[in-house]
Amino acid sequence: MTFISLKDANGKAFVLGPPENDRGDPLTVSLRVSQSLPAGRYTVVWRTIASDGHPSHGTFGFVVLPTAVPPAGGLVPQPGVTDTNASRNAPAASSTTVGNTEEADAASSVSNSLARAFSFVGLLILIGATAFRTLVLPRAVEINAEIRARMERRAAALGLAASVLVILGALVRINLESEMMSAMPGMQTMSMTDMAMHTRWGFALRLEIGAAIVALVSFALAVLRIRGAWLIAGISAVVLAVTPALAGHAAASPRFTSLMIASDFLHVLGASSWLGSLFAVIVVGIPICFALNSAERWSSVASLVNSFSPLALTSATVVVVSGLIASWVHLEHFSALWQTAYGQTLLIKLALVATTLMVGAYNFKRVQPRLVSEEGMTHLRRSGSLELLVGLLVVVVTGFLTGIAP
Repeated sequence: MTFISLKDANGKAFVLGPPENDRGDPLTVSLRVSQSLPAGRYTVVWRTIASDGHPSHGTFGFVVLPTAVPPAGGLVPQPGVTDTNASRNAPAASSTTVGNTEEADAASSVSNSLARAFSFVGLLILIGATAFRTLVLPRAVEINAEIRARMERRAAALGLAASVLVILGALVRINLESEMMSAMPGMQTMSMTDMAMHTRWGFALRLEIGAAIVALVSFALAVLRIRGAWLIAGISAVVLAVTPALAGHAAASPRFTSLMIASDFLHVLGASSWLGSLFAVIVVGIPICFALNSAERWSSVASLVNSFSPLALTSATVVVVSGLIASWVHLEHFSALWQTAYGQTLLIKLALVATTLMVGAYNFKRVQPRLVSEEGMTHLRRSGSLELLVGLLVVVVTGFLTGIAP
C-alpha cells in the first residue's frame, strides 16, 4: 500500500494517478501527473508498506524549468508546457533533496516482536505435531496400536491448541500493524481491514489465518479419529510453513526473491519438524510411555526416540543450510554481521542455534544409548527440555530479527 502526494512551493496539491509497480525493479513505483506542471519547485511525499510489513516514508524535490535546450534534431517545447525530459535537458541542474526513513523502532518494538514470536511458537508446535504423527510414530515399531492411537489423539489435541495460538497471533499482529501505520502522518485512517485486505502482507496473514482454521477443524476431527483428518492437517501445515516467508523479509527481498521464499519455507519447515516434533515427543510421547509397565516402558521410549532422531538430524541440516542462504542474501557484506543491528541480532540467533545443535548432538551421542534405564530417561528429559528451552530463545530472537530491516 503506497500513498504519494505532490505539492508546489506554495503548498498547492496536484492530482496524481494510482501508483504502478515497475516490472523491472520491485523497489520502484511510477505514477502519472494528471495536469501540466508550471515552472517551479515541487515536493513529493511518499509513504508505503513493504511486503514484510515494515512502514517507511520519505520526501524528495525536483524543479521544472521554464525552458530547455532542444534535443538534436528535435522540437523545442512550447513555454508553459511541461516536457518530461525538461529537467534532463536543461542547462542548469535541478536541485533534489531525498529522504527515506524506515519506521524501524515501531516495527521492532517489544510488542510487535513478541507477537511475531508468539505466532512462530504456534506454527512450530502445529507443524511439529503433524510431523510427529506422520513421520515419527509410523517408524516407532515397538509401540503397539493402542498406545499409538493414544499418542495420535494427544498430538491432535496439541495441534488444535497450537492452531488457536496461530489464529490469535495473526489477529494481534494485524492489530499492531494497523496501529503502527495509523501513527504515520497521512495514514491516520488505516484500519485492520485496510491492512488485511489491501496489502501483500495482509494477504499472507489472511492465508495464515485461513490455513490455521482448516488445521483446527482437521485436528478436532483427528481427535475423533475421523479418516483423512491428518492428511488435511498435513496439507494445512505445509501451507502455514510458507506464510512467514510471504509476510517477511523473503518476499520483500529485491534479490533472488523466489529463492528467498523457498529458503524461508524450508527454514520454518525444518525448525518445526525438529523442535516441534521434539516438543511432541517430550509432552505427548514420553508421558504416555511412562504410564506403561517397566518392561514395555523402556522399549517404547527407545523406539520413539530412535524414530525421531533421523528426522531431527535431517531437519537440523535443512535449518542450517537455509539459514546460511538467507544470511548470504540479506547481508551483502560480511562486515554487516557486526556493523548493523540486523547482523548483530542474527549473530545472537546463530549462537543460540549452535547451542541447540550441540545439545541435540549430546542427546544423540550420549543420552540415546542409555535409554534402557531410569537414569537414561532422567537425562533425556533434562537435556531434551534444555534443547527446547534454547529453541524457544531462538524463536524469541527470530521475532525481534524479523522486525529489523536487513
